[in-house]
Amino acid sequence: MSTGESQPSRLTLETLQALSVSQAREWVERSGHDPELWALLEQDPRLGVRRLGVRSRQAWQRQEAEQARLNRLVELEGRWWSRGVEWVAGVDEVGRGCLAGPVVAAAVILRPGTWFPGLDDSKKLPPEKRERLAAEILGAAQAVGIGQVEAGEIDQLDILQASLKAMRLALAQLPIPPQQVLVDGNQRPGSPYPETTVIEGDSRSLSIAAASVVAKVHRDRLMVAYELQFPGYGFAGHKGYGSPQHLEALAALGPCVLHRYSFGPVARTRRASASFAVFREGLESCREGAELERFAHYIREGAGELLPGELEELRGLYRRRRQVLGGAGRRGEAEAAAYLSQRGYEILACGYRGAGGELDLVARQGECLVFVEVKSGAAGGLGHPEERVDAAKRDHLVRVARHYCQHHQVEGRECRFDVLAVVFGQGEPQITHLIDAFQA
Repeated sequence: MSTGESQPSRLTLETLQALSVSQAREWVERSGHDPELWALLEQDPRLGVRRLGVRSRQAWQRQEAEQARLNRLVELEGRWWSRGVEWVAGVDEVGRGCLAGPVVAAAVILRPGTWFPGLDDSKKLPPEKRERLAAEILGAAQAVGIGQVEAGEIDQLDILQASLKAMRLALAQLPIPPQQVLVDGNQRPGSPYPETTVIEGDSRSLSIAAASVVAKVHRDRLMVAYELQFPGYGFAGHKGYGSPQHLEALAALGPCVLHRYSFGPVARTRRASASFAVFREGLESCREGAELERFAHYIREGAGELLPGELEELRGLYRRRRQVLGGAGRRGEAEAAAYLSQRGYEILACGYRGAGGELDLVARQGECLVFVEVKSGAAGGLGHPEERVDAAKRDHLVRVARHYCQHHQVEGRECRFDVLAVVFGQGEPQITHLIDAFQA
């Protein structure tokens, strides 16, 4: 059929075969959503036409899926907007798992009815798309706030509390006070505004996803700029995350002021001062509150001998030891023992000491010997338990467990290491049990 001939108003298989592939493509472009046409194309004997039918169907299905995803993404905001609550802020943070650089949070208030095609969790987007979306969000949002907490303060607070502080700072930077805050995750930052937590919020909330993108782009730009100030670490590439390149640079150069000294991979590569090792061992060996306070006084007097970041790490260890010696540790061990007993474990020992260390609990579950490390504290104050059982602590527990096995004639029996976190707040303590938390 020549281009000058009029085309039929409706295709049949016979009339389709009279069209060229390019003419069939033009027909598809004019027709839009037409499942009958796609089915007809897929019956054509020519491979190019059949592919056109399959690709057209798949493209429409992708569009439908994306529209459905965007509809779901705006559901949470839509509920508040429909009630007349216009200033709904989404807040999210990035950089929590990095070894270097700040943790950055963004808070974003969008206008009701706003759409950003392609907007998703920032971690799922390529850098070019994140940059484009960030520009669109900054141009269309009613208000945007940025908050960040630097590495030194992360070491002092712990990463969870630092992340929550960054969120509070971001919300405080908003020029409009939000009427409702949607927070990614399960922890409320404690701002003056009504807060609702949203698990996997960057995939379920339009404003949280927008905040995720803005925070990610802002932090990435910071890390690229730091590359010029601290050459050799590769910050522009890995953005502070623990990539092989970053770990190699840490081993060769040691940490810089951007690094989080309380994070295990950084601590293990740091060239610690002699005083730091002595002070840390002293704090860990204190068994009474008065003894702890006396040793803290010695540390203050000798603080000038410490390297950058070491005093902050010792302060964190001091706070943890004070909580333990103040009673939280003993209460936590008692709660953990009761928790395990209720679940059929036989408690064999509490506070077992040997090989220069201590096991909080030794229990038996069936034929398996279980060595239990108990972490106790106040709600919101201690982060995740596995973060506090670092490589040095694991080596310590393994050494004491071997001592127990040798002196109780249980060598060769199946063993494992569990971690129990006991968090005291209002009401009953919250217990998290990590079974087989690490391997010897």
